[in-house]
Amino acid sequence: MSNTHSSYDAIVIGAGIIGTPVAYELAKKGWKTLNIDRLPAAGYGSTSGSCAIIRTYYSTLEGSAIAFDGINYWRNWQDYLGTPSSDEDLITYHNTGCVVLKTTQNGGMAHVTALMDQLGAPYESWDAETLR
Repeated sequence: MSNTHSSYDAIVIGAGIIGTPVAYELAKKGWKTLNIDRLPAAGYGSTSGSCAIIRTYYSTLEGSAIAFDGINYWRNWQDYLGTPSSDEDLITYHNTGCVVLKTTQNGGMAHVTALMDQLGAPYESWDAETLR
């Protein structure tokens, strides 16, 4: 493998869901970056088996805030990447929503809905009849 650079401004360990966007954002600012990963290509790690749902409900305020902010990137993915609108090879965001059941095990989602309220993130609470 040949390198085009003999030095880098940042070497990012990992080329998955965290490392790749970190390197991308640094490169957009003019940094010379290098991702190093033990796997053969970007995105082959734990997230590769994910259902890839975009959600804003997490157990921490920080996690929920980052996800809520990130939705705008997904909605405007081509603009974020700066690609032409005719690029059919890009992933497509579909706003499908999701259903999370309030149970005694998850405390009726009270903690999570409090975080969502704090962020101003939209959600709906449905009763059993609405779910039918």
